[in-house]
This record gives sequence, C-alpha cells and structure tokens, in this order.
Amino acid sequence: MRREDEIFTLPIPTPFPVGDINCYLLRTGTETILIDCGPDTDQAWQAMQEGLGKIGVTVSMLDKVIVTHHHADHAGLAYRFSEQGIPIHGHARLRPYLEQDQAFLSNGDDFLQRLALSFGVPDEIRALLPSYLSALKWLGKGQLDHTLQEGDAITASGDYRVLELPGHASDQIGILSQSGVLFAADHLLARVEPNPLLEQPQPGDESDMKRPVLAYMRSLRKLQGERIEIAYTGHGEPIRDVPSLIEERLLQRKARGEQLLKHIEGTKTLFELAQVTYGNRLKKSFPLVMSEMKARLDYLVASGQIVVEKQDGILRYTRKGSGHESHE
Repeated sequence: MRREDEIFTLPIPTPFPVGDINCYLLRTGTETILIDCGPDTDQAWQAMQEGLGKIGVTVSMLDKVIVTHHHADHAGLAYRFSEQGIPIHGHARLRPYLEQDQAFLSNGDDFLQRLALSFGVPDEIRALLPSYLSALKWLGKGQLDHTLQEGDAITASGDYRVLELPGHASDQIGILSQSGVLFAADHLLARVEPNPLLEQPQPGDESDMKRPVLAYMRSLRKLQGERIEIAYTGHGEPIRDVPSLIEERLLQRKARGEQLLKHIEGTKTLFELAQVTYGNRLKKSFPLVMSEMKARLDYLVASGQIVVEKQDGILRYTRKGSGHESHE
C-alpha cells in the first residue's frame, strides 16, 4: 500500500447473529473504492451513507463497488449503488445471486430438496424446508457489471490484485496489495472459523464444488505462499499474525473431522450423525449444521478414513475397511 492510500472501516449493522459486517473504503491517489456493501435493509443503507459521509465521501464519488462474495451481508445493497450509476465488480459466480432469475431460484429449490434427501433428512422435516428465495431475503436483486478473477488488478496502479479464495463461498475473493495488506472478507476471521457453505451447482462445475471444505483448505494453503502483513476481515478485528491463524484453522479442520470419526460405527447417514453430534441444537441452526457436518465428512472421506456410498439417493458413511466403496 502506497503512502497516500487510505483504508477506512465502515461497520454496517446486519439482521444476522454475526452482528456488524466490516465494509471498507479504499482511497488511493486517484480512486475511491468500496469493498462490500452490507445487507439490503434501510438501517444498513442509512449506516452506509452516514459512514461514508464521516470521511467526506458520497455514493456518487465512488468509482466502483467490489463484492467479495454473494452472502447477503456482503452483497445485499449492491443494487442500490447500481441505481446510482456505480459499477459492481465481483467473481463471475456472483452473477446469478444478484440477478436471481426464475430458473436459478427454481433450481435452488430442487437443489435443497435433493441435498436434504441425500443427507437422510426425514420427509416431515424436508417438507418444512424454506424456499430458496427466502434464503436470499436480504440480498437485493441487481446486476454484476465487471467480473474479477485471479490476478486481476482492481486499481489503475496495479498495486492491488485479486485472489480467488473459494471455500466459505465459491465466489469468495480476497484483495492483496503489494505491501501485504489483505482484504480477506470471510475467508479469515480472527475469532471464529467460517463455515464452508454448500451451494447449488452452476453450469460447468466440477465435482469438487460439492465439497467446499476441500476448496477452503486449499485456499488457506494458498495464502501460506503470500506475504501478508495484515488482514482486514468481514467481521471482527484485523488479523496481524496471519500465518499462525492459518495453521490454527487447518488443525481445527483436522480435529473436527477426527472428533466425528468416533461416532461412525456401522453405516450412518449425515442426519443421524448430526443428531448425535448436535442434539437439540440441530433445530436452531439446521442449514449451518448440515453444511458443517458435510464438511467434516468430506474431510474424512478425502483423508481416507471413511468411505461413502449413495444408496437410493442417500449418502451412507462407513469407516474405511468395511468393504464399501465410494460412489458419490
């Protein structure tokens, strides 16, 4: 980061348990760039305008808005900036979440039902699953003007480049400066580990997209090859010892998988294992729990400790050496 560059943190309220999201204003000698924009609520929009105003910036003064990934707390207000002529930049995989065409929403409903079936979720619970559109409640319908990919420069100087960091979200990007400043969004958080969330597939996806935890771990290892002095995160305080945190997160993934392994006796479905692991907490955070359980199981399959077989549409997990083969 050059001497004249400035970074301002804009805490924006969200309706989610995670609390405020950190949006960032990056002001270089020639550009004013907003990184992430908050959820689609009137409270968030007011806080955004007030936050910008405190540093002498109006929406019309922005050169671009960069959305790091499609989750509502990061992308929800993008359309309001579009309405004022500010171009929206993000990964190509962000586009369907912003455009929200009917085919995408219908496919999302089908995806949620197939996923729940494959997890062994009972029919009476699957019947209560919300629509896919309801999951996008705080994500305004808008547009993506410019796509970003690995290595793209986001400033005219070329001092900041895009890193593709899939895992928590398939379209997750980070922005890294030549001086070691990383805008990490939700890929790295100081106090909690981001959940590798399951997403409906997009055209051309390879099978690895079904296993976001593996992409998450690859993205963590990718950052080990970069010089990072400080990471500005989507929630909480900045991270100053990034290498240590990455090692901690990789060890956490291993520990969580091995913790689950002790519950796998005979053949189990994901839902059965979730009941044992989470008990009554399962009902309170059902979608997050399902993603986390899939992450643990995918880790164990990838590390060769268990095998998975699909029978009648349901994934069944068994310890290695039971004679089953993986057909997922």
